[in-house]
Amino acid sequence: MKTNKAKIYSGPVRSFLPVILLTIAIMTGTAYGCKETEAASPAIEEGYGNHPRSAVPDELVGYWIAGVSSISNFWGYNGSYQGPANEIAVGYMLYKDGRVKEYFYYTSTSTYCRTQVLGYKQGTVKIDKEAKTFEVYYASGHYRSFNTCGSANPPGFGETKQYTAAELSPAKKSNLNNWTIQQVNGKQTLVVPIGDGEVQYYVKSTEPQK
Repeated sequence: MKTNKAKIYSGPVRSFLPVILLTIAIMTGTAYGCKETEAASPAIEEGYGNHPRSAVPDELVGYWIAGVSSISNFWGYNGSYQGPANEIAVGYMLYKDGRVKEYFYYTSTSTYCRTQVLGYKQGTVKIDKEAKTFEVYYASGHYRSFNTCGSANPPGFGETKQYTAAELSPAKKSNLNNWTIQQVNGKQTLVVPIGDGEVQYYVKSTEPQK
């Protein structure tokens, strides 16, 4: 086996010492700069998980909602009847760093009974602008349900309940593929095919605030 022997420098030490010190100083500064850069990179916030994610294209950053809901106060809603008998809406708050929040509204009212659900999930989103793929991965979330028949409120009315693992990723995820950004009725609109020639329209709006 060939052994590599280290060569010992036998020239003047004094003239070589400043070069060594300068090199060490540069390397130290570079290493410190790298650590500073790494520390400056924001870690994903707690509750959003470690599922796949990507940077969100600039034109998609913000809050998008599809459908109609007359519930104006998502976080403070108390179950009082608002609006038509049947409503459904879903909204996505997309952040540049790949975080996502999903808001879900559902109302169904018959002659004597009313069911209302307000759901909230958060996680990550992976978007491919070229392939037009849009995948939402859920890490955590909760919901409130308001189910009544007549004037009495049943036990658990309006209580906040956590989504189970079966309702989060990897068990569940949403896909909004083949999306496009279009101008519809003068508004910037996220258009997503949902099958059978139908499309879903998401328009920019204001995210519900606590």
